[in-house]
Amino acid sequence: MDRARPQTVTAPVGLTSHEAATRLAEHGPNALPAARRSPLAARLLRELRDPMALLLIAAAGVSGVLLGEVPEAIAIVVIVVVNAVIALVQEGRAEQALAALEALEAPEATVVRDGRRHVVDAELLVPGDLVLVQAGDRVPADLDLVDGDAIEVDEAMLTGESLPAAKRPGGTTDPGVGIGDRDGALFSGTLLTRGAGRGLVVATGPRTSLGAIAAHLHDLRREPTPLQRQLASLTRRLGLAAVVVAAGAFLLSVLLVEGTTTDEAFLTAVALAVAAVPEGLAAVTTVALALGVGRMATRGAIVRRLPAVETLGAVDVLVVDKTGTVTENRMQAEAVLTPDGERHAPDTTLTSPTFAATLALCNDASLDPPTGDPTEQALVSLVSEEVAESWRTRAPRLATAPFTSDRRRMATVNTVDGHLHLLVKGAPEAVIPRCTRAWHEDGNRGFEAADRAALLDLVESVAANGRRVLAIASRDLADVPNDVEAAERDLVLTGLVVLRDPPRASAPDSVAAVRGAGIRLVMATGDHAATATAIAREVGIDGDSVVTGEAIRDGRAAFDVTTVNVLARVDPHQKLDMVMQLQSRGHVVGMTGDGVNDAPALRRADIGVALGRTGSDVAREAADVVITDDDLATIVAAVHEGRAIYDNLRKVIDYLVASNLSEVAVVLASLVVVPSLGVPLFPLQLLWINLLTDGLPALALGVDPPDDGLLTRPPRDPHARLLDLPHLRRLASRAIALAIGALGALLVAHHAFDLDVATERTVLFSALVVAQTTYAWIVRRPPGAGRMPANRWLLASTVGSLVLQVLVVSTPAVNGLFDTVPLSASGWGLAVAGGLSGPAVIAAVRWWRASPR
Repeated sequence: MDRARPQTVTAPVGLTSHEAATRLAEHGPNALPAARRSPLAARLLRELRDPMALLLIAAAGVSGVLLGEVPEAIAIVVIVVVNAVIALVQEGRAEQALAALEALEAPEATVVRDGRRHVVDAELLVPGDLVLVQAGDRVPADLDLVDGDAIEVDEAMLTGESLPAAKRPGGTTDPGVGIGDRDGALFSGTLLTRGAGRGLVVATGPRTSLGAIAAHLHDLRREPTPLQRQLASLTRRLGLAAVVVAAGAFLLSVLLVEGTTTDEAFLTAVALAVAAVPEGLAAVTTVALALGVGRMATRGAIVRRLPAVETLGAVDVLVVDKTGTVTENRMQAEAVLTPDGERHAPDTTLTSPTFAATLALCNDASLDPPTGDPTEQALVSLVSEEVAESWRTRAPRLATAPFTSDRRRMATVNTVDGHLHLLVKGAPEAVIPRCTRAWHEDGNRGFEAADRAALLDLVESVAANGRRVLAIASRDLADVPNDVEAAERDLVLTGLVVLRDPPRASAPDSVAAVRGAGIRLVMATGDHAATATAIAREVGIDGDSVVTGEAIRDGRAAFDVTTVNVLARVDPHQKLDMVMQLQSRGHVVGMTGDGVNDAPALRRADIGVALGRTGSDVAREAADVVITDDDLATIVAAVHEGRAIYDNLRKVIDYLVASNLSEVAVVLASLVVVPSLGVPLFPLQLLWINLLTDGLPALALGVDPPDDGLLTRPPRDPHARLLDLPHLRRLASRAIALAIGALGALLVAHHAFDLDVATERTVLFSALVVAQTTYAWIVRRPPGAGRMPANRWLLASTVGSLVLQVLVVSTPAVNGLFDTVPLSASGWGLAVAGGLSGPAVIAAVRWWRASPR
């Protein structure tokens, strides 16, 4: 990550106040840029320019002004307002993410100016300032270490690496090297977990590594989801079709129906245009997504952006972070190795009595509350908090040699069971060469060079599998040494501890479920390649194609998004680049993350999933979905829910489009076939049919329980239209079948029973309602669906719609409003027979096509 560095490096004695003021004017305050925010009116206008919103507004105007249907108009306006409010609330995501970033900035800093220490607001830091930091401090700016002792920094928010990074003065600070490999630099927003030191400020505000992430959040615009793009396309096409239908209906009414005035023909045409467009689609979509959000919340997935629910179902590449998602994000003692290399379950009773004492006493961590280094916390867990506190109470520390990145070990002097001991723990390569004896049950034995070499080879093979190994040793002392480090010789090796961040128990099953759903799984992590590869293979991810971020930067390896399954030591730019490359190839990308470094990629991904338990506020604010238990299994459940919602939306569209087209077909055909009927269906009758079909049955389909084979199918094509030409032809043929059934009832009533015009129109009116409510049951079970649970809402909505239709037809007080007349038993028989015949034909044709021939 490139950043501006001061051209003049000040000696480590600090700036003068005058120099600091001059540089502050030149570089600006050490703060992230404020979020840019458009005025509320401009953002609202942008939402109202959405094609669906424009069409709904036009429908409201027609219904309320021209047709006088004020309740219908109010309902449509409410839909528009709800959609706009949801969009405006979600638009604030980038600003919230930036606010969370600002919360990571240190409020104050200790700086040397004019030769004296001062505590100043961190915003006043400038390049060249000499800053003092110690354990517990949040780094106030990007620093290059000048001096320091035993410094370790939690950089997980930037690198994703689970272990604190050791830092040393004079280490690598080259901006061309990955953040995780710059052991001589401290980065703004990271947290010191150990040690103290001084550093020169080399970057402030937007020029820091944290600022670069903020800049990405400023610049990245959220792309429309697949559902949003498809609904916009569908709305445009249906709007154009509605205009054509309205013009055709107007001409047919004027030319073929005697006595029809221009006003009547115009109102019929407009009502038919409104009927041709499924106004309820937006409302049903919103309700279906909202209910899906509720179901996902009960399964541990909190949705922050409503359309993201559906997008989850289209994901065909899922990029997951190792730490926290695949693993538990905690260090755990996996095994204990005796000095002769025997591996045992983590049990301290298998080794020297001083082994357990060393784990407790040569240790600065505690579990209640959790403090200190995660590795030391794991060692405390191995002996238990109670035992550790007991040791610390009766064996106080008399001297210490702290862990440093150069020493790679820690030593303390304690009186254990009445004897003075030097207790040592650290990296095997830093401890084992200092051991001349090794503990055995029958007494300490000699530990020769060959023994040490063999044990180090064993340790190396264990570490190659993604484990961390600590060597434990001790030595009897006669007196407290003046130089503890000089006393670290002639040690007795008492054992070794194998540590790891264990995979979640559910991870292998979750990985298998993701692959079974046709989704490619890629693991990207800030950890080392050996650790990443070992974890990947353990949970079922192909770890043979691992590539490191360093190798990509150096040109030693190319990142092929189609073959690489594991990326190790990746930086924020590479994660973002990976997401963009996958999207450029047409993939719908899901991205999980927990650190600040993940925020740009989370925001750019089609669906960003943040970890709620261990994730940073920045990651949560940038994401679309937050999983509360950090478990990959919860993401699988969310994908299942997303697919179910999309399936239901397809059912709703199939139902509404075919039903509305059947109304259009009935009106146009009646004007030609039975011109003596006049206007076949009055505007209010058409709107009533639309109200019934766009209402409860469509909503019931929107919440239809999924079939049990949903996660065995491949992801849907995100670029396929909701209504492509073959699909539209199929829906048109179904609409014609529904229309023919209703027209058949009309023709029988007209020619066989010689009914009056009002009765014929009522039969046609009722037959359409029966046809459309019955058709919902055919739409509910698509071809190839597995076992489907019952949908009591669809049953209730079908019964309710039919009851309402009976009331409209049979209630004298309502007959005048809807221009209907009560039907006799034969009239109802015609309406029901005509209404059922169309769905019966559709079901028969679908069965015939699906049956083997």
